[in-house]
Amino acid sequence: MTVLYTILGFVFILGLIIAVHEFGHYIFAKRAGILVREYAFGMGPQLLKKKKGETVYSLRAFPIGGFCAIAGEEFEGDPFANISRMKLRIENGVIKGFYLDVDNKEIKYPEYSIVGYDIYDKDETGNLYMDVDENGQVVRYKVDPQALIYYKKTELQIAPYNRTLGSKNKRQRAMVMFGGPLMNFLLALVVFFIAGLIQGFPNYAETKVTFAGMDESNPTPAYAAGLRSGDVIIELRAGELYVETQEWSDISGFMDQYTEAGLATTIEATYLRDGVKNTVLIEPNIMMYNIYAIGKFDEWGIKITQLDKRDTKGMADIKELQIGDIITKINGVNHLELAKMYRELADFSGEDPKERVTLEIIRDGEVKEIKVRPLSKMIMERIAAGEPVVDVSMGVSPGYKFSLAKSLVYSGKQTAKSFTAIIDSFYLLFRDKSVTVKAFSGPVGIAVIIGSVVKQGLVSVLVLMGLLSVNLGLFNLLPIPALDGGRLVFLGYEAITGKKPNQKIETALITITMLLLIGFMIFVTFNDIIGQF
Repeated sequence: MTVLYTILGFVFILGLIIAVHEFGHYIFAKRAGILVREYAFGMGPQLLKKKKGETVYSLRAFPIGGFCAIAGEEFEGDPFANISRMKLRIENGVIKGFYLDVDNKEIKYPEYSIVGYDIYDKDETGNLYMDVDENGQVVRYKVDPQALIYYKKTELQIAPYNRTLGSKNKRQRAMVMFGGPLMNFLLALVVFFIAGLIQGFPNYAETKVTFAGMDESNPTPAYAAGLRSGDVIIELRAGELYVETQEWSDISGFMDQYTEAGLATTIEATYLRDGVKNTVLIEPNIMMYNIYAIGKFDEWGIKITQLDKRDTKGMADIKELQIGDIITKINGVNHLELAKMYRELADFSGEDPKERVTLEIIRDGEVKEIKVRPLSKMIMERIAAGEPVVDVSMGVSPGYKFSLAKSLVYSGKQTAKSFTAIIDSFYLLFRDKSVTVKAFSGPVGIAVIIGSVVKQGLVSVLVLMGLLSVNLGLFNLLPIPALDGGRLVFLGYEAITGKKPNQKIETALITITMLLLIGFMIFVTFNDIIGQF
């Protein structure tokens, strides 16, 4: 069932993001009067298709990707080159169809020898024609601007120059290219807004807790101890540290004091459920975000309970660390001074690839020293979203309430945050030598992430969709010829020089870089697969 949810989530999220991206190109091309031959979801052979107006809307076999076939976006050669005879469908003196399969006996239209033609009309005279030989005389027929060319297994509508991308002014062409990323950014705003409406916003005026979005197969300490959404915490105690809680700041303040004091005792939480007072004992987690580890207090130190090595991809070196290790010292600081241990690990930025944190651990009853390199601080700030690098957590969140105004603000902030996170990641790729292209995720890596997020509910899916949509939009704006950003660079060249780039050269660059991108995608997909084992 998990695999099924992963596949469905992958198809839905990536499918919608790409469909919206291509719709951006589609809508601006239509507005500019450009012929859009096909709007496709998926790649590969067509499974379903329906033609409406001039455009074929199709569903293809592989639900990864999609495209919008815009006339003139790529170099189009002469469809009648080296063809001397064809069958023509002529209605009221106007050619409506060109049939190139002259040997097909089922095509009952008459066959003609071709003398000359102009189905492109570069000078925009409005005169499309074809000259044919009829009984030794040259006869000229007008050509319908929407005439179809019929091949053996497919058909193609002709694209006179005034219906192609190249005939439009620079602003129109720029909007066609920018339309895809623009729609991705708008999609992010919409899904973040919907997420805000659904989840609501923290109600810090009370101490009601929620566990929304939590994966029950991996519960938080408070949930594992017995707390549930809707419970109201009224008291917290840890040794001599005690507080009566009336608003959420009392809970967060208690945890701050707990961490600052370096306590390692269980937390006694008293709460109300349906008016009845109850008490549970919570063993808090030590959240060590910068080494992808979660631990719990142990009589000897901090015992590693969760460790994620699959997603580090060279950004944090923790290969010597194992689940079950008990950390007794960090850079010589004893576990009895827990507050100092937190600071010692949290202060390590990991920006210097040579810097290592020395951990003294107990493994299988044996004391040994290992070295780890924390995750770079720049990325950590993105992952932690402003939260401490190392934190102590009971795993409770405040209750939520609906707010339309806050949903709008949340939408803008989350979209902007997605922008900066992605830009910082690219910056880190060039700045930090320890961060390599292996840090990129391909379809398999994205599918794994989606699979884990689907378990957390609709809000988490929407948030991930917004992030991925911004990611796709920004990626497509990179100045690479095969991408929208590269096409915009060509337009910039035209604006500066007053000359259009040679279309054959432009097409060659697009083809080469597209092949390189496909190779890169194969590379990251291979790394994704290796990373799962």
